[in-house]
Amino acid sequence: MKKIIPIIIVSVILVLIVGYFVFDYSVKKITEREVKRITQTDRVTQGEIDRIADDIVKQRTEEITRQILGGESETGAGKLKEVECDKTPTQRQFSSDSYYTGPLIDAHLHMPFTFEVPKAIYAEADWDAPILEKEVFAGDIICAFDKEKISSAFGFYVVPNLLKGQAVGILPEIERQHKGRIIPFLMPAHVSGLDLKPNEAEEVLNSNKGMFKGFGEIAFYKGSFKGIRPDDPSLLEIYKIAGRHNLIVMIHPDNNQKQAIEKILKENPNVKFLFHGENMWPWVDEIIGAYPNAYYSIDANLFDLPNEHTIANIYDSEKEEFVSEFKGSFGRILQVNIEIWKPRIEKHPDKYLWGTDRGYGWHFDADVGALLEEISRSFIGQLNPEAQEKFAYKNAEMLLESTRNQ
Repeated sequence: MKKIIPIIIVSVILVLIVGYFVFDYSVKKITEREVKRITQTDRVTQGEIDRIADDIVKQRTEEITRQILGGESETGAGKLKEVECDKTPTQRQFSSDSYYTGPLIDAHLHMPFTFEVPKAIYAEADWDAPILEKEVFAGDIICAFDKEKISSAFGFYVVPNLLKGQAVGILPEIERQHKGRIIPFLMPAHVSGLDLKPNEAEEVLNSNKGMFKGFGEIAFYKGSFKGIRPDDPSLLEIYKIAGRHNLIVMIHPDNNQKQAIEKILKENPNVKFLFHGENMWPWVDEIIGAYPNAYYSIDANLFDLPNEHTIANIYDSEKEEFVSEFKGSFGRILQVNIEIWKPRIEKHPDKYLWGTDRGYGWHFDADVGALLEEISRSFIGQLNPEAQEKFAYKNAEMLLESTRNQ
C-alpha cells in the first residue's frame, strides 16, 4: 500500500502536466480567436492575448490541482489591503437651511474592476474603471462610507464571461471583512463577446448562491447594448433568471424606449426594476406611478445642472476641474435640482432612491466625497420630513428586503 501511494501521486502529477499543456494550448487558441473577434483591430498585441490566456490557464490549473488533492478552490481569491481610516467627518463648506443627518444607502455605485484586461478590449464600453486592490482599495471605499455615514451601497461588479472566476473570486473576502456594506450586483461587460449569456449568468449565480442581489447596470446607451431594446429576446431570459434568483434588475434606458420598458415591467411583475438616467426623465413619473415593480435612483444628476452642461460633471471632467466648478456653482446646482426633483419625490415618496454613480478612481477621494455628501444631505433636507428617510435609505432597504422574501 505504501508503494502504491507514491505511484498514484506521480501519476496525478503527470496527468496534471499533460493536462496543463493541452489546456494551455486550447485556452490560448480560444482566447486569441475571441480577442481578435472582439476588437477587430490591431490594437491588441499578441503579448496581451498571451497574458490573458496565461492568467486563465494558471487560475484553472490551480483550481483543478486543489480539487484533485483535496484542497478548496480559490479561484480569483485575493487578500484586501489594510487601510488606515480617519473617520473624522469633513467640515461643511456651504450653509443650507435644512440639512439631513441620518443614514444613507447608495443605490448606484460602480465598483472598480476585479480583473485586468487590455485597454483596447474595453474601449467599446468607453469605461476606464480603476482596478480593485491596485488603484482603488476596498478599505478606502468603506472608509469613505464611514466618513459620509453611508451604511451600504448597491455595488455593480463587471463580470466578463472569459474571466468569471477572477472577477467574482474576491467578493467573498470583501463581504467577510466588510459584511453588508457592498451589496453585489452582477453587471455585464458591455463589450461584444464578453457579455454573459443567460446560461453563463445563471452559472455564476448558481456557483455563488445568495451572493448577488441584483443584475446590472444594463446601460442601453453604450457599448454592446447600444441599439438593443430592453425587450430584446436576448434579454427576456435574463429577467426570468432574475425572477428565479430574486434579483433587482438595474437598467439605464436609452431614448425612445418607454414602450419596451412598459413591456418588461408588465411581463415580469415579480421582478423589481430599478432605473436611472436622463433618457427617461420625460416619462419616469408615469412609469413609477403605473407599475408597482418600477423604481428610480437619482444620483449623478444631483451633482450637475441637468440639460445645461455648463459646468463639469463627474463623468465628463477630471477631479480638479470638477471640484473647482462644483464649488463655484454649489448653490445653483442645489436649487435647480430641488426644483426638478422635490415635487417628483414627494409625489411618489416610495419610488425614488438616492445614489452617487461613482465609478472612476477619483470619485472615491475624500475631498470629492465630502462635496457629494454635502450637496446630497442639503438636497434631502429640503424634502418633506416623511420623504427624507425613504429617499435616503428606506426605499433601498425595502428593495433589498424583497430579494430575501420572494
